[in-house]
Amino acid sequence: MNDAEQAAAYAGSALDNACWLFVQLFRKYLPDPVANSAILDLGCGPAAIPLRLARQFNTCEIHCVDGAAHMLTEGKKAAQQRGLEDKVLFFHGTLPDKLPLPRNRYEIVISNSFLHHLADPMILWQAIHQYCLPKASILILDLLRPKTEQEARRIVDSYLPDGSPLLRHDMLLSLRAAFTLDEVRAQLRQANLAEHLTLTMATPFQFAAHGHLNESNPDKRGAMVMPRSGVTGQKKNFHGTEKESA
Repeated sequence: MNDAEQAAAYAGSALDNACWLFVQLFRKYLPDPVANSAILDLGCGPAAIPLRLARQFNTCEIHCVDGAAHMLTEGKKAAQQRGLEDKVLFFHGTLPDKLPLPRNRYEIVISNSFLHHLADPMILWQAIHQYCLPKASILILDLLRPKTEQEARRIVDSYLPDGSPLLRHDMLLSLRAAFTLDEVRAQLRQANLAEHLTLTMATPFQFAAHGHLNESNPDKRGAMVMPRSGVTGQKKNFHGTEKESA
């Protein structure tokens, strides 16, 4: 998504409802962040969600990471307009590379609609182990893959009835690339996170994975159990054939 026009579209008001939902889920599942906590947002886009969180939890500092320079430009501009440039900081980086962050680990790690962009979904779950403090809070929100193309198009029509052609097209591609709830459950088991994170249906087409690590030794965690097939990035498309995620 490293395109100026695309970044501007994502920074607009068309996705305000999605941002509102994430903030409501944050308040529900992680209601009382400790004062002066640091929040890490993986795949922040134009940072609409971190900026909202910064206003509501003004004792926290938020570090935003994205691999698209234009998205970060939009986020920095919005932070400056709102006077939040000291609370919401931006870093260019891509997983699984080591991220150029000022902290090694965080009290809270969040991510919205990032998982389905990864060809190997385990990259995100391993980053949870890598960047979370032992008792860290976690909230991951993403799309679920519909069973049919027709259902995917109905979701786009319902969710973005007045959205631009670019956003509607992107959402359709994202729904095609998303995972099913069973696939996400399998990912959590493989990443040794199933005992720590709860999966809930956030909307009829989105899941939330939330919880706390409750692990005491960050240096001895995160070893993943490989599936028998050895393949983590493949999944079925609407027609049942194997494909790589976007």
